[in-house]
Amino acid sequence: MKIGQFAKHFNVSIDTVRHYIEKGLLIPEKNNTQYQMNTICLEDMALINELKFYRFSLKEIHKILSLKRLTNNGNNGDASYFRNLLVEKKIQLIEEKDQILDVIHSIDTKINTEVCENFEQDNEKKGVPLLFVPILSCPYCQSGLSLQNASLQGHQIFEGNLHCSCGYLAEIQDGILFTSNLQSSPFKYSIYETDVERWNPGFISLLEKSKLWMYNELTLQQLENKIVLETNIEILMMLPKYLSSLSKNTSYIFTCYSLETIKTLKQCIEKLHPDLSVLYIVNSDLHLPLAHHSIDFFIDSLSLTQYSLIYKESPIQILTRYLKDNSFIIGIAVFYEANSKSLKKIQSIYPTPNPKALQLNFLEEEMHEHHLTNLNKEIVGFTKKPGSYFSYHDENEKMNLLAYKAAYSIAK
Repeated sequence: MKIGQFAKHFNVSIDTVRHYIEKGLLIPEKNNTQYQMNTICLEDMALINELKFYRFSLKEIHKILSLKRLTNNGNNGDASYFRNLLVEKKIQLIEEKDQILDVIHSIDTKINTEVCENFEQDNEKKGVPLLFVPILSCPYCQSGLSLQNASLQGHQIFEGNLHCSCGYLAEIQDGILFTSNLQSSPFKYSIYETDVERWNPGFISLLEKSKLWMYNELTLQQLENKIVLETNIEILMMLPKYLSSLSKNTSYIFTCYSLETIKTLKQCIEKLHPDLSVLYIVNSDLHLPLAHHSIDFFIDSLSLTQYSLIYKESPIQILTRYLKDNSFIIGIAVFYEANSKSLKKIQSIYPTPNPKALQLNFLEEEMHEHHLTNLNKEIVGFTKKPGSYFSYHDENEKMNLLAYKAAYSIAK
């Protein structure tokens, strides 16, 4: 019997049969380069499947097969030995069953605890802190926004309408600010809906290393009474993980187009850091209802990279309007070498990408043009397999990850 027919007979893959052959669990005859599965292989494979059903490991199965081969499987000693193995396996499985039941009980307890905590948390929701009101401005004409029909509690706004004389409108619902002209990304994605299979764990570890680099750079700065902005958090976020070790007198702004992401993050921060001043904005185009020159630090967790895939407009040009003089951008960006296949795929896959998206010199050219000085940068590493989410990536090429810190000065 040929290996393909043999695999089909036992409903396993040919690779599985070859693996068993390599491990010595199956010993077929060989005609030139072709394996011939004989009667003994059929018997051994039937025993392997039976023992696997009984939860024996391949290592244990190999020992049993070895005894069978040594003794020719014909005396009472074999039967007694096999019976003892089954008894031992039964005892082991009972112990594992008890352990699994304990784990299930612990999971149930954890689930019930989380439900209770979330219920308590629901009674402690936060609104938009009033301290952000002075910097709420029309993103187009920069006039201050008028607040109407407001529902306030203490120093927080829970509901209200914001409008500008030029016609711009925004709204506050449940303590979250919604900008006008919301558009979802044509490639909608939320970090809380992550299919891990679509992101390579090795690439995620590389991103984590990059976020640690960003955090270390941020801790070198004076954050007291400053405003820190992080955008596009539906793709990646850095700040929330480190809030407990940063200044308690810092104000934070988080933005993304995914309401579910914002709501989940808001609940988490309200639970873990109830005293922080945080503004949550649902926005899709980086044109934020904030006054120009009001932000001290911008955290770029792949924001510029992601934005450049969707829009032709320069993300640096948009965001530097919001930065104060002598402020900083701390971030990470992806880039490919010139003339790579991945860069060509980007232009064909995405509807209106920036023509320089993910190119090597794109970030530095943008910084130079918009009064940013690169103070520190480091290529954290590269991957050839970031995951299937990155549909534009050619697996034979390097996706490089660059971490950077840049200072912004208003042109004189």
